[in-house]
Amino acid sequence: MKKTALLLSSLLLVACSGDDPDADEIQSGNLVLNETELTAGLSTQLILNVQSGSVTSPVWSQVSGPSVDLLSAKSKVAGFTIPSAGDYVFEVSYKLSGSNITDTINFSAEAGSPSLVARLGHSALEGNGVSLRAFYDDSINPETITWQQLSGPTIRFDEENITPEIAIFDAPEVARDSIVELQVSAQTNSGNQITDTVSVLIENAAIIPSNAYFDDDVLATVYPYVADSPHKDNLQACVYSNQLSSSCTLNSLPIIASDSNGATPTIDQIMDHVLVSHDWMGQRFREYLEAFDDHDDFKNLFRATTAIVLSYDIRPSFYWAATGAIYLDPNTLWLTPEERDTINEAPDYRANFGNELQFVMPWRYVKDNDYVSFNYPTNERSTRALADIKYDLADLLYHELAHANDYLPSTEWQRYSGSSRFLDAALNESEISDRLTVLYPLQSVIMKELASVRFLGEDASLLQKSYSPSDVAGFYSPDISNGFYNYTNEKEDLGILFESLMMSVRFGVQRDTAVTTKCESSSNCYIVSWGQRGRIAEPGISERAAFVAENILPEFDTSLINSLPAPIAMQPGGDWWDNLAISPAAPNALAKKTKTGKVRETFLEHRSHSRALPAH
Repeated sequence: MKKTALLLSSLLLVACSGDDPDADEIQSGNLVLNETELTAGLSTQLILNVQSGSVTSPVWSQVSGPSVDLLSAKSKVAGFTIPSAGDYVFEVSYKLSGSNITDTINFSAEAGSPSLVARLGHSALEGNGVSLRAFYDDSINPETITWQQLSGPTIRFDEENITPEIAIFDAPEVARDSIVELQVSAQTNSGNQITDTVSVLIENAAIIPSNAYFDDDVLATVYPYVADSPHKDNLQACVYSNQLSSSCTLNSLPIIASDSNGATPTIDQIMDHVLVSHDWMGQRFREYLEAFDDHDDFKNLFRATTAIVLSYDIRPSFYWAATGAIYLDPNTLWLTPEERDTINEAPDYRANFGNELQFVMPWRYVKDNDYVSFNYPTNERSTRALADIKYDLADLLYHELAHANDYLPSTEWQRYSGSSRFLDAALNESEISDRLTVLYPLQSVIMKELASVRFLGEDASLLQKSYSPSDVAGFYSPDISNGFYNYTNEKEDLGILFESLMMSVRFGVQRDTAVTTKCESSSNCYIVSWGQRGRIAEPGISERAAFVAENILPEFDTSLINSLPAPIAMQPGGDWWDNLAISPAAPNALAKKTKTGKVRETFLEHRSHSRALPAH
C-alpha cells in the first residue's frame, strides 16, 4: 500500500472576541496525516506540527465517526487503530503562545483487514527512547520484516536490540518539532511485498543542566492525573523533570501522610499525587486500588511517598529517595492492546549482565500449583481483565513501597519541618535496612559477589564463570536470604523479604526460587539443581521478615507469620516447569499451560532497580 504525506490546513481563529478577523486572526500550524489510503485495522496518527510559537496543553477530541478511544489525547500526536470503515472528524485544542486555538482534521477509511500494521505513532522529546512494532497475521513471513526511514532528521536504529518486529532508536536532536516517517516492509508467504508507514513527532527539548538529578535520559512529558490536584503546580517539577537539580522541600511537595494527617489516606488523596504520560494509566491505577487493597496495605504504605509516576518510558520500575517518588513501569497496568501500544518496549538495560555465568536463578509467584501471572505475546493483541494484573502489580507495589518506608518510616514523619528537603529527611536517619543488616546479616560473600555480576554489571572472574548450579546451590541454600536479588544490597534484601511475606499472607501466593542450568536447548532447559517454594517461612528468614514488616508497616499483625505454609523442596533433576505442581492438596497444574508462564530470569528479578542518589 502506497502512503504519501497529506497536509491539512488549519482553521483560522479569532484570538480576541469582537476584533476584526482580518487583523487579529492567528493561524495554527498544520495538522499532518501521513496516510492517504486508510482502511479499518490500520494504525494512523494525527500530528499537531506547529513550526513557530510555543504550543502547550493540547487536547484531542473526536467530533464524529465510528468511536475511537484517544489514549494519547493530551499529546501533540493522537495515535490509534482505525476501528471500522467510515468518515472521521477530530479536533485539537491547545494554547499557542498563550492564545487558545482549535484545529480540525477529517479523513475517510475504507473496509479492510491489513496483514501488516506498524504501531504506534506518537510524540517524543529529542533524546527519548522510541520503540515501534510491526504487527502481522499468518500470511506474513516474519523473517522478511525490515524497517527503513523515509523522511525526517536522521535516526540510528539500535542494532544491538532490534528484532524484525521491533524498531528501537533514540529520538534525534532537532531545533524545532520535526516528523520522522518510517516504513516497515515484509513479504507474504507467497512472495508478495507489503508495506506500512508510521510517524513520530520529535519535539525540541530544553537543555539539561549539568547538575540535573535526571542527567542520564531525557524524560517523557507527564502531567498530574488529577487536573485540579492541590499539588499540581509542583508535582512534575519536583519528581520528573530534567530541570530538577535539588530535592524539593516538604512544603513544595509533602508526603501523602501529610495530606491524611498520618491516618490511612483516601484513594482521592493518593491520586492527587499521581503523574501520568497517558490518562489510561491513572485510570487503571485507581481501579486497581479500589479493587484489591482490602487491608489498606497499599494506602498506608503510600504515606511515605511524595508521588507516583506512571509513564510510558519508565523501565524498569524504581523508588528514588532524591524525590520521594515511586516510578512504575505501566506494562503492569495495561488491559487492552491499544493501551499496551502506548508503552515503550526498550529492553531492560540489565538484560545481558552476567551472561557468562553457568547458572540461572529463576523465580515465580504461584498459587494452587499454578502461575499467578502469564506472558501475553504482543502480536496476539490480547485483552486482560483487571483481575489479571492483581498479583503482578501487588508484588511490585509491596516491593517499591517497602523502599519508600525504609527511607522514611512512620516514626520520622513528624520530625521534619516543611522547609526540610525530602532527600535530607530521608537520609538523616538510620534506615530499617541498615538495622536489618546488623541484626540479621546475610552470610555468603560469594553470593554477594555473584549478585554484583548479575545485577550490577561487574565483570565475572574465571572462578565465578566456573561455578556450576550445584556449587551455587551450596552457597545459597544454607543462608538466610530468600532470593538472589537480596544480595545486591541491603535495601533490595528488605524489599524482597517484605513483598514475599505480604504476597503469602495477604493473597496466599508463594514465591518459588531455584538454582538451575541455563537454557541451552529445548531438551536441557532450566534443570533444577536445588529449589524451594515458600522459603520465607524458613527459620531465620521468617524472623528477618517479621522484623521488616513490623517496622515498614506498623499496622501489620506479625502474628500472621505463624500461619505461613511450610517450605516445600523441589525435585532436583527435573526442569523448572516439572516442579510447578509440588504443593499438596492442590489441583494439578496443566502441563500445557505451565509452559506459557513467565520464566523470570535473574536480571528481571524484580523489574525494579536502585538509582544512585545525587551528591547535592
